[in-house]
Amino acid sequence: MTQFLASNQALGFVLLALLAALGWWQREMLGDIARAPSPPWRVVAWAALGLTVALVLWFTFADDWRKIFGELLDIGERFPSQRAVLDPVDPAIRRVSLILLIAALLTTGALFARYIGGYGLQIVIAILGISSFFPCYLIRQRLDTGLAGILDLPSFFSLAMLGTVFFLLLDYSANIALILTSYLGLLGLIALPITAILDLLGRREAPVRPTAEVTDFYSRLSAGVEERRAAQLGRRQSDGTPPGP
Repeated sequence: MTQFLASNQALGFVLLALLAALGWWQREMLGDIARAPSPPWRVVAWAALGLTVALVLWFTFADDWRKIFGELLDIGERFPSQRAVLDPVDPAIRRVSLILLIAALLTTGALFARYIGGYGLQIVIAILGISSFFPCYLIRQRLDTGLAGILDLPSFFSLAMLGTVFFLLLDYSANIALILTSYLGLLGLIALPITAILDLLGRREAPVRPTAEVTDFYSRLSAGVEERRAAQLGRRQSDGTPPGP
């Protein structure tokens, strides 16, 4: 039982559950994107969903969430004794992971650029993702080291069991925070050039059903414009100036 709770599969199941909960929370916005009036963008939306699910499942059952970041930092290490991951993943498996990651980032980045945020938000996400990588990685590494030292679960109704569950939750939280912040940082970088291309092509637009806050903002903005136009028209009529177009 302890080996499963500390395994890559258990971490992947927790990540899948979290992503499913986030998807359910934002189901209206995601539904709008999936039902976009433009058929090509509907294809992009469903492709992004399928590639993201495939990426998470692939890392859960074939690759390894706990090794990917350590192997990334081991690229510059010459000697095996200096590496964080002593048993790396098969390069063929890692190539498939890289292909899925790039494809998921491209499709999700296109949706992000079209529906969610512009350059400012993307730059902020990229900076936060890159700057938080090393703190999250170091915390995750310490927790994974402590998790490896748990040989067996204590008795169910005990303080030791409560402490073990709390430690597992901390470890899952640190790993998921590292995964999500790294992905969002890459997403911000990928979305920047995609946004520029969509702006040049005139292909960016708001969601089909904007939120209440966005609707209220644009309603007040339109009302203010109409009031100024009416006031300007009244002044022109009182001065005898013919109304403009």
